[in-house]
Amino acid sequence: MTAKPRKLALERPDMRAHVLRAALLAIEEVGPARVRVQDIADRAGMSTGHVLYYFGRRDRVIIETLLMSEQELIARCRAELAGIEDPEAAVARYVTVYLPDGHDDIRWRLWSQVMAAPPADEETLLKLKEGLASWHAILAGLVETGVAAGVFVPLDDPAFVAMRACRMMDGLGTDLMIGIPGHGTAWAVEAALAALRRDLLPPGTGS
Repeated sequence: MTAKPRKLALERPDMRAHVLRAALLAIEEVGPARVRVQDIADRAGMSTGHVLYYFGRRDRVIIETLLMSEQELIARCRAELAGIEDPEAAVARYVTVYLPDGHDDIRWRLWSQVMAAPPADEETLLKLKEGLASWHAILAGLVETGVAAGVFVPLDDPAFVAMRACRMMDGLGTDLMIGIPGHGTAWAVEAALAALRRDLLPPGTGS
């Protein structure tokens, strides 16, 4: 017997946000590749036509759900880092938040769907670019703080180091999500931190 889908209560009159919350719930339960507009509508407590009124098509819902997920995770990352004074510990926490927490990480699964069917409109592409730039800026800020504190070695271009580290972590995360044997979350985190230690710490001080 198929379990009845959970339905979200509408707590505020922001219908687009309500649909996106329902979409996230449906994607978590059904998977981004298999989720249908009907699955989202069932959880939002509305018709498929009502869902499509706000977003036009299924792919648009997936993209908007990813953008919402990115914004929320970036906000969470900033909040967690605000309470960490040690630069090395802050970088380690950043890496842990950035990388997938397992093969079912919903944010990374959403990214895989968007990469399979990328948006064509410039507005959406710019929003995705802004999200990536936010991740780079957070890490660059941590690096600059560590350099100023004398913990990290002086760098000519912290922003480039941060961007390169994020691109490297994207590759590690892809291995994890694919399910490459031995390439789990702990492996990805340690590999990323090992590379960052080589970039940031004086020779002989990295573990």
